[in-house]
Amino acid sequence: MAAGVWDGIDKERVAKAMVTAYLSDEYLEALAAINNAETLAELAAARDKVKDLMALWREEAPEYAFVIDALYLFSEKIQVQLTGEA
Repeated sequence: MAAGVWDGIDKERVAKAMVTAYLSDEYLEALAAINNAETLAELAAARDKVKDLMALWREEAPEYAFVIDALYLFSEKIQVQLTGEA
């Protein structure tokens, strides 16, 4: 039997974390800043926002902080696109 996409993942925790993130203006602003970055300097500024969010979420909502970590990982992929690295 093929493994399901949610096998081994706490679906309720992930869902609550994502809803919390999507309802957070700060999260959405950081996501937009990363997604809209056209230069490494703009991306660096966006990452600074993400780092601030990481500290806040680890203190205020540690069970959902992985969402902010994923946002930082997304910024790393955007950097690859901006620099043309493989």
